[in-house]
Amino acid sequence: MSVRIWVVVGASLALSAWTAAAVLSRAPALVVSLPVAGTSWLLVVLDCGYLLGRQWAHRRRRRVSRSRREAWTPAPDIRRPIDYPNVLPRPAGDTPVDQQGRFRATGIRLAVLPALAVTCLTVQTVFLEHGGDLGLGFVLAECLLLVSMVWTVWTSQEPSQPWVTSRIRAELFRREVFLLLAAVGPYLGRTDQEAGQVRDARLSLLAAAGPAELSTFTRLSDRASDGTERHWQDAVWLRGDDGVPATDTETTERMRTYLDYRIKRQSLFFELAAGTCERTEGKLGRAAKAAVLAAVAVAVAYAVLLHSGRTGDGPSTTSAVIALLAAGLPPLCNMALAVQNLFASQRLAASYRETRQELLGHEHTLRRLLVEPAGAERTVLFRSLVIRVESTLTEELRRWRIIVAKTEFDAGL
Repeated sequence: MSVRIWVVVGASLALSAWTAAAVLSRAPALVVSLPVAGTSWLLVVLDCGYLLGRQWAHRRRRRVSRSRREAWTPAPDIRRPIDYPNVLPRPAGDTPVDQQGRFRATGIRLAVLPALAVTCLTVQTVFLEHGGDLGLGFVLAECLLLVSMVWTVWTSQEPSQPWVTSRIRAELFRREVFLLLAAVGPYLGRTDQEAGQVRDARLSLLAAAGPAELSTFTRLSDRASDGTERHWQDAVWLRGDDGVPATDTETTERMRTYLDYRIKRQSLFFELAAGTCERTEGKLGRAAKAAVLAAVAVAVAYAVLLHSGRTGDGPSTTSAVIALLAAGLPPLCNMALAVQNLFASQRLAASYRETRQELLGHEHTLRRLLVEPAGAERTVLFRSLVIRVESTLTEELRRWRIIVAKTEFDAGL
């Protein structure tokens, strides 16, 4: 955060010095380049400002949701997943990168570029002399904005892929912990030593997996050498309790751990995420409606002004400002709609709500299992439920990827 603040301060000081030099010296080169420097400063402030605002909003959400998160905190007698044999925390990797923030910052910048380009052209046409240095500077600034937009769209193929890959890998690492905890999927019927070997092999493959390999990892099935697949749910019922070393007491402990650390925790995440998306959608929707209404009002005012013939021989200040607003507000409307489409908050909120409802059903089922008599049948039912829960979470991940994935940024080229 401090780095971005200093970047904004440095850019602002550089623009101030540039402006002072252009005003005092009136050198043509400085005057012509002043609009270019100003638009560059706007883009830097926009990019850093969004990321700074994103960090601030995240901290604020953490403070607001503290009571909800504290209500989830498991009881001290419930074992953590990493306290079980063979269960390891996620391997240490590179420094975490906010891939979602980078993706959205670039998308917002692309949404703003057309509006800035139209504003530069309108200012040059309405307010400045066509042959003046400052007018030439605004034309060059417009060209810079359009070239930057085209270059970004053409060079940013699969722009959401780093974000999608990052989240899918994180979710699969998390899923692997609970597959091992419940001894299902690739760990079904294996001894602790065998499960440890399978775990190490799968985690190594997962750490180095690309998008295609991650897509294969998401399947809840094993593929045989002849190409056929066997779903993990079928394997649970075919094997029953064969090779299960856990006692009834340990199985109960694992059930309670899975309930709190997997089902209830994920349910809380989807509840908070859906609320955030709904608030974001509301703000963006109101901004888009306000921009549309303002554009309509300015267009009507401009039409009345032209019809009344009050512009005289030359444009007055009022008519010039109205002309600037009439030209700039429609791209502003398009910008608000583009940002709304970029965030896709409404669709994400619907997906999160649906997943949470399914998890609440699974939570109810597991609570009923916990009060039933211990035995082999309960163990099989628990493992079958684990596969259903992981299937629900995997389906949410698939929907999420469809919603956020983009082959390229949307821009009105």
